[in-house]
Amino acid sequence: MNVSIVADPATGFSVPTRQERHTVVRDTVYRGETFIDALFISVSALSITGLTSTDFSQFTLAGQIIVLLLVQVGGLGVVLFSSVFLIAVLRGLSRRDSFKTILSGILDTPQAVVKVLMRQIIFYTLFFEGLGFVSMGAYLSWLSDPSLIHGLNPWWWSLFHSVSAFNNAGFGLLQNNLMSFARLPFVPLVLSLLIIIGGLGFPVIIALQATLMRWLGRHQIHQVTDIVASPVQVKVVLYGTVVLLVVGTLFPLWFDWSGPALASSTPFQKLFISFFQSVSSRTAGFNIVDLGLFSAASTLLYMILMFVGANPASTSGGIKIPTLAVLYGYVKDWFQPPRQPVRLFGVNISRFSVTHSIRLLFSTLLFLIIITLLMLMSENQYLMTPDPTINFHKLLFEIISAFGTAGLSLGFVGGATSLSALLSPLAKILLMVTMLFGRLGALTILAAFFKWRAGVQIKSQDYPNAQKIQVG
Repeated sequence: MNVSIVADPATGFSVPTRQERHTVVRDTVYRGETFIDALFISVSALSITGLTSTDFSQFTLAGQIIVLLLVQVGGLGVVLFSSVFLIAVLRGLSRRDSFKTILSGILDTPQAVVKVLMRQIIFYTLFFEGLGFVSMGAYLSWLSDPSLIHGLNPWWWSLFHSVSAFNNAGFGLLQNNLMSFARLPFVPLVLSLLIIIGGLGFPVIIALQATLMRWLGRHQIHQVTDIVASPVQVKVVLYGTVVLLVVGTLFPLWFDWSGPALASSTPFQKLFISFFQSVSSRTAGFNIVDLGLFSAASTLLYMILMFVGANPASTSGGIKIPTLAVLYGYVKDWFQPPRQPVRLFGVNISRFSVTHSIRLLFSTLLFLIIITLLMLMSENQYLMTPDPTINFHKLLFEIISAFGTAGLSLGFVGGATSLSALLSPLAKILLMVTMLFGRLGALTILAAFFKWRAGVQIKSQDYPNAQKIQVG
């Protein structure tokens, strides 16, 4: 915007004039996908994010299958193998480093149970995805209107969305995502359960199974419970998940009860919509209403939920619930006598978990500040206009969504994609870097850069009876 001073011919006085530059909308027709958009979709799928820079509902069956395979590979733990590759390239490997050794360090798990843990991850992934596939496929085939999924094969639709939901990816085959099901709760509830279970983290799922085994009088799974997920971590994950679900449901319900997002719904539908968006916002990326209709207060809350995410060793992004819990305990510790350990649920938390949480928070905030500044510089010509299509609010939401691998977007009027479709190639590359950063985690990337810490062994239980909590 340029401001200049000119003389008003009617009065003779000098008055300021303003010249505004508005966003220019250009229609472009492509044959197929551009390289940058194909790469963007691939990175989004592999990092199980769900952001799209092109209309995914128009993909061919072959394209859908490729994206589904990338999502499945990402959820099954390509992050582990890519982390090994990242460490090998940036830090280098020594003769003492084996694949199992590096994988053990990434998982924060003893080498003896790495193989067992990987086997359990594959089993749980296929088991829960299979349950979702069968239940939704049967419902869509025999108990619902075919127009709900626009005539697509119900079994293919169910398979795709089961994999996408359990892996917290948020990719959908319909142009309106799940908005067709805003008043039909069965399918969104099945997807919600898959999202929640996928976000608990495999160590916690294994711990819960082992607890159930003990109740039934059977043996634990190779003692994995006591090694991978400590009892205090299980409590933090379960309590934290419930608290965030309740907060994410009730506050938007309060903020937008009479707003355009929920105004046309019954009280039960409002509660159901708010609950589903609470589940989805932390990491999954599905939506059953237009997120652009929510108030600024609700979208800010959704950004906070995306930043936190779910839990370690899960299919989610964000800083994770245990990290937030440990930081809360650290702040609360300021009001306790000095030289006392951080405590949660009456249990001493290892210094290792506390220091890692602080490092994670600092490095994540620094990264997001840098990415945001670069994005603002890249899109400055659009942000300096009064055109609401792209603004700081929407751009920040997109960045946090990419970091949290959530895939939610405020989009734009008349668009069938994320806001990313309107961004420049440089901004799309920055978002891809953000998605990979969010999926790999700040601690993994830092470990890859600092070779001198490779052989340093830090004992987790440095306080009497301290328990370890996995963070990041």
